[in-house]
Amino acid sequence: MSVLTASRFIRLLWCMGFSLVSTLLWAQENQSILLVNGNIVTLDSSESVASSVLIENGRFVSVGDISPATMPEAQVIDLNGRTVVPGLVDSHMHFVRGTLRPGHDMRTVESTRSIAELLEAIAAKSGGVPNGELISIVGGWDPVQFIGENRFPTLAELDNVAPDHPFYMHLRANGPAVTNSKGKALLEDEGITVGTDGMIAMGRGPGNAIAAWDVFKAGQTEADRRRSAAEFMSHANSLGLTTIIDAAGTNRPGAQLFESDKDYKTIYQLWRENQTSVRLRLMYMSWDDNVGDGSGDSEIEQRVRNSVMGLGDDMLRVVALGEHTVSDNKGAPFVAATALAARNGWSLQQHSSTPEDNLAHIAAFEQANEVASIEDLRWSLTHVHQITPDVISRLQALGAGVTVQDHRYFNRGNVDSELAGPPLRMLLDTGIPVGAGTDSTNAQPMGPWYSIYYMVSGKNVVGNPVNASQKISRMEALRLYTLGSAWFSRDEEAIGSIEVGKLADLAVLSDNYFEVPEDEIIDLSSVLTILGGQIVHSELDE
Repeated sequence: MSVLTASRFIRLLWCMGFSLVSTLLWAQENQSILLVNGNIVTLDSSESVASSVLIENGRFVSVGDISPATMPEAQVIDLNGRTVVPGLVDSHMHFVRGTLRPGHDMRTVESTRSIAELLEAIAAKSGGVPNGELISIVGGWDPVQFIGENRFPTLAELDNVAPDHPFYMHLRANGPAVTNSKGKALLEDEGITVGTDGMIAMGRGPGNAIAAWDVFKAGQTEADRRRSAAEFMSHANSLGLTTIIDAAGTNRPGAQLFESDKDYKTIYQLWRENQTSVRLRLMYMSWDDNVGDGSGDSEIEQRVRNSVMGLGDDMLRVVALGEHTVSDNKGAPFVAATALAARNGWSLQQHSSTPEDNLAHIAAFEQANEVASIEDLRWSLTHVHQITPDVISRLQALGAGVTVQDHRYFNRGNVDSELAGPPLRMLLDTGIPVGAGTDSTNAQPMGPWYSIYYMVSGKNVVGNPVNASQKISRMEALRLYTLGSAWFSRDEEAIGSIEVGKLADLAVLSDNYFEVPEDEIIDLSSVLTILGGQIVHSELDE
């Protein structure tokens, strides 16, 4: 079989819902696990609830009411009535980029609601980090979450809780940032301007936050990157996340920078060593100025020519181009990129925030569909804050969908309550495929329960209604974060629900998602996360 024919064959398998390689890790013989006495929300077509589920060889083999006496060889876990949901699937996260944060990344920042809580969390983190090593908080937070304070911590406050570590806290992609005395000394040695209060100005100047970020990134070793990736995956598992559709990163400097020629290397190596604890579905991003017929040297042309759609296994697989393919996503280069993707059978996800974006992108999708049908390729627009019924209808006609996030959770600026978006209720009522996610970690928290809270309540981080007219039910939100998201990577037949034959991914929740007060949804986590029949996170008593 020629290389070209093989590539086409693999793409055909992907379009039919198959991956090229069966993952070795999860195909291993492993001990049977029987979960009993639970409130197991299966998300099957009947939305049935079971009390027990049996897992063997990485898959669900029985769901219902199973007696431990019938399974003497199984590891029995008594759930004591806890609620179980399928493993959560984020349809749009810059996850691989997040695994490469310098120092010891502190995702617990997302759950703090005051400066006092933040400082307490930093003190706890510093107690578990060797003296002299960097602690960092990069993205996924905003001063507005410190309710009534809306500020950065000061150098003096940081010195008090992390006296033995350089500490660095960076807002979004470009700053501003804050550091403590140890961090200040390191940065000033490199020509970075740090205020007496520890603040570093936002921007790309030689003494600003992006330069400070570069200083800390430059000191990162491969061992640091491996440790950081492991910690990041572990945190994801603690939230109930088991699958991520990864949106790569941009070519812009600062915390959003993602250099594809080297920034995949660590996660690829961990995957080869069977050391990943989340399923990764990779989208390839590029920022080309011009795109040709596929024979040229633009990054997207090289990707399509040298990569294979669907290549990988159950743990890591290539699934799309996006969320950006060109610098000018409303002009001729974008039209050429979409035509290229259609001709070569690639899925594509496009960043599309404004009504103007939506109109330009749906027009390009329609032109690409005339070149080659995209009906079975599961293309999508992402963000869609103010998408209209007309654009939704046109997407549906192409077999395309949308992925949504909680961009207005932090509610920066004056956002009208009816314009915060996305129009979740309207989207679901149309029947268009919808997947949920975060777009973390630069802009938003990676915790799925913040997005779910936003979808269910229509409220932002301080509890103000900003999308109240577009609220959806708790069951609908859970479906978007499981089966809904799985559709975009062609995984809905393998994950997203607890059904016989599917990969055994699930999360046992810290409380009953369907019964806790609405404002407590954001506090949910997983006390037991299982991925392909393997326990990857547990807080249960032995």
